[in-house]
Amino acid sequence: MARGVLFGLVDRGPYDHSWGGPTRGGAWLAHFAVGLPVAAAGLALLWCVAYLDDRLGARFVRGERTGAWVLPVALLACAAGAVFVVAWVHQL
Repeated sequence: MARGVLFGLVDRGPYDHSWGGPTRGGAWLAHFAVGLPVAAAGLALLWCVAYLDDRLGARFVRGERTGAWVLPVALLACAAGAVFVVAWVHQL
């Protein structure tokens, strides 16, 4: 994420084949325009994981009643994380 938003500081050029090139300003603007929504999506995903963790804690640690959605969503999130890790390891 930081590479997209701070592209002009990370990559010194030349920018002939970069998104938005051949100028540094155009390349920086293009990478910033892509990096900003990706950063926002990452923050939203972290917020969702924190909320799910709070609901799981309410159910299993504090003994509170929660909706029936908590456990299936947690299991789905674990499965999605496992698929992501396996795909990431395979591309290395």
